[in-house]
Amino acid sequence: MRVSPRKAGFALLEAVVALAIIALVCVSVLGAYGGALRADASAASRLPMASLATERLSVLDLNLATLDHLSDSLVHGQFPPPYDGVHWEVVARRVPGMDNLFDIVVRVDDGHAEFVLRTRRYRPTLAGAIS
Repeated sequence: MRVSPRKAGFALLEAVVALAIIALVCVSVLGAYGGALRADASAASRLPMASLATERLSVLDLNLATLDHLSDSLVHGQFPPPYDGVHWEVVARRVPGMDNLFDIVVRVDDGHAEFVLRTRRYRPTLAGAIS
């Protein structure tokens, strides 16, 4: 019994096209995986800095004095170990035309990367407070 050449199997050209499609899919998957690894590494390095910036904002929230004139210990400094190479800077400015509303920027810098936290805080004037 003879098998016709058309039913004998894949032609060489069909096999090459199939391998090319499989190679493109593999390259795409590996590229996406590499991107995910880079994003994970970046997030892992920025997460402690974001937490430190949030901590500095919490310290500022606990300060009952006006945000117009912050003390040096609130404006800039260095974190204690294990973050002793990380510095912070806080800038608080009144929002023009808005009573008691402040723009606050907290910058945390470890010498290699910088994390910036921007927010607004409402700070009413306390009765009898010295400004």
